[in-house]
Amino acid sequence: MDSVTVSIESLQEFQVQEVSLDGQETYTKPLSMSESLAKLAHKIDFTKPEGEEIDGALADEDKDTKKADVKEESPAVQAVQWPWESVHSKLRCALTEISVLSDILHICRWAKDPRYMVLDPVSQEPTQSKQIIQLLDKKKSLGVAASVLKSGANRMMRQPLNATTASPQKSQHQNDFHADLLRLRQHWRLKKVGSNILGDLSFRTAGSRFWHNGTFEVTKITDVDCDATEKKNVTPLKVTIPSDIEGTSHIQVLIQEGEAEIATASLSQPSRSRVSADAHWQERLEAAQTVLFCKEVFAQIAREAVQLRSPVPHIVVGNQIFCTLFPGVRLCLALCHNTSMDSQVGTQSYRTGLKCRYHLGYQSTSSFDFRLGIEPLRQPNHSHALEHSLHQLLRELHRSNLSGTTPRPITASLTVSKKRRLAGPQAISRKELTDSQQGECLLEKVLKQAKHIVLRKRVADVINQLSSDLQDPVILVHWSAHTQPLVSTAKIHISTSGYEQMAMILLQLTVEVDQIRVLCKDGRVIHANYEQQQLKDLLRCQISQHQIACVFSLSKSMNMHVLHYNLHLGVGSASKLGNASSVLISTHHGQRTLAVRSDPLNGIRVQVKGCKNPHDTEQKSNVVTDPKWETIMTDYREVDMDRIPGRTFVNKMELLMAVLAS
Repeated sequence: MDSVTVSIESLQEFQVQEVSLDGQETYTKPLSMSESLAKLAHKIDFTKPEGEEIDGALADEDKDTKKADVKEESPAVQAVQWPWESVHSKLRCALTEISVLSDILHICRWAKDPRYMVLDPVSQEPTQSKQIIQLLDKKKSLGVAASVLKSGANRMMRQPLNATTASPQKSQHQNDFHADLLRLRQHWRLKKVGSNILGDLSFRTAGSRFWHNGTFEVTKITDVDCDATEKKNVTPLKVTIPSDIEGTSHIQVLIQEGEAEIATASLSQPSRSRVSADAHWQERLEAAQTVLFCKEVFAQIAREAVQLRSPVPHIVVGNQIFCTLFPGVRLCLALCHNTSMDSQVGTQSYRTGLKCRYHLGYQSTSSFDFRLGIEPLRQPNHSHALEHSLHQLLRELHRSNLSGTTPRPITASLTVSKKRRLAGPQAISRKELTDSQQGECLLEKVLKQAKHIVLRKRVADVINQLSSDLQDPVILVHWSAHTQPLVSTAKIHISTSGYEQMAMILLQLTVEVDQIRVLCKDGRVIHANYEQQQLKDLLRCQISQHQIACVFSLSKSMNMHVLHYNLHLGVGSASKLGNASSVLISTHHGQRTLAVRSDPLNGIRVQVKGCKNPHDTEQKSNVVTDPKWETIMTDYREVDMDRIPGRTFVNKMELLMAVLAS
């Protein structure tokens, strides 16, 4: 019969473990190589003899075969071996040898009679020892031990002398890199990029959009010099700052009128005016952040100075900005950056300074001195308000960039300001809406504050000059302590010494950006521009009216009759400045008349009517006997006030009235 080749394949890869009621089959995963090996190893029975496994393998053969067939096929059966037969035999041999060795050791150790077995050492040939190799080995071992002792001694020497009195925690973490890194993380933003630790000095989280990233690197110092360990600020933490923000920096602001300096301001950090190369990492980082802050302020102002339109164009030259406030008054800003870490070099450059030539069309060339040293110059006319405003304005710009208006409704995708949202219901015109959208830039705010400082300085100078020139009357000024950056208020009291209760003129001055608003006692509001002459003329007119008001009050107190009183006189010669004021007074018996006329420029004129000339030889009439008719045809005669004794004008008028009334 011909043989037929039949190929047998497994129907499925996994065996069926369970068939659920809905017909779904659950398969079992095949065992891995290690699991199969462990399963087969568990099937080995090491207690059976060596031939029993083979007989067990042939137990499934047909028992009805004859013994002759078995003997004939025995060579074939012996040729078929069990797969684990070699492993089994080797393990049994090893077990036998270990058992024999255990018995021998037990006999030699625990047997009391050494006649049966004794262990003797095997003699070996002695090896020749080389002394040079031993010496090198000992030298190497001693060198390793010496290096360990030396490193420990250096760490002990780096500790301060008062380490025993200090707290254990402080002495333990003083020169620890991880402790310094923890303190650095508490004050500055750090992140790990790969194997490097980077920090951030910028103000981006506060809303800044400056181009500089302000990144610094933190590393660990492995080799510390012994001389450097004696210093106080020794730390294993090293901070690497970019070269363009390393050092110290400040912004010098100068308001100048001609050659005179009106006000100065310096945007700096006084506690970090000087930073040495071996300073602590906290001081260096604070100084670098100040440099970054000053650069951002100057870059913002310079960009706005180029874009802003003004009657007199702003000039940006290098690290300097020139702006015109009023005719003849200009604002100068300079960025001073010192990258030298040596204090001597910085002091020398501070004393040398930088002379900058600047020319305006309406004014001659003048020089400005910006000192580019480590420490900014503090002058008597230093404006702390302007310095604070420079800090505050940039912070407000950051806040406006960071926080926007809440959308209405809250689910809206676009944010609209409240002014634009209410433009329809309130019927706001297009012009008003356009003006509300145009906000002020940083330079415009600085210019407004600088103009206000200049105008306030001019008002104070005018009042001080008048009070020093005019001894009569007394001019007192009280500046309000609660002011705004663009508004200042002052009260002016004009009175006569000794006669304060009779008459006093009160003026309230409101100094704004480019105008002065004066509120008079009678409720009138007078506006004056930035010119000093207008305010000076206004005060002279008020002083002139004050003198007439004092004479009017004095006449009432002395029981005299007021015939005419006018603060704005319309007769007589016209006054070149303001209006003249006058008062006409008669004595209680009506025989004498006193006329006083005050002009802001020409001064005060006093005239008397009814006083006869003592040198007159005219004979008296026998018909007209009443004395009052004798003064009808007489003229006014001017009184020389300089010859009348008295400290003030009102004091002289009191003496004159007393003489006329007698």
